[in-house]
Amino acid sequence: MAVPCLPGTFYGLPSFALPFKRFVSQVVCDRSQTFLGTEQSYRDSVRWQGRRLVYDDRQEEELGREAAALAPSTVWRWLSWLGDQLQDAFRQVRQLLRAKTPSSTLHRESWSVSPYKYRSETRRLTLQRAVEGLVVAKVFKQLFGKAVFPRFATAACRR
Repeated sequence: MAVPCLPGTFYGLPSFALPFKRFVSQVVCDRSQTFLGTEQSYRDSVRWQGRRLVYDDRQEEELGREAAALAPSTVWRWLSWLGDQLQDAFRQVRQLLRAKTPSSTLHRESWSVSPYKYRSETRRLTLQRAVEGLVVAKVFKQLFGKAVFPRFATAACRR
């Protein structure tokens, strides 16, 4: 149950929701991992079994359904959110992981991304940080039984 802090502002998100996103965390993480972990393009990564993903399929006209479909550029926005905007949040998560498992070598891992996924050094770094963030979120869930999202993501967005 969300508790309003200011008129129209809610900070208590359910575990599947992400702040300021139309898609839930499972879709954001799944589509991001699909793009990063395969040779799929942005365009291919927004399809599921050959069909476009939509966030509101109540549109009756085909044009309305097309407007509600997930755009390929959305995957890049999610990855830049994960790889750039959530770095402070993931830093806190990594500290919790190190405190829970001091012998972990997670911080020594090198995160690589296919060279076909980027054209610039800036984009490569963003994608590598996104990969690391997704892995850190998965390890956190396994160790603590709680999701990184939305708690840490919400804290990062309030700044």
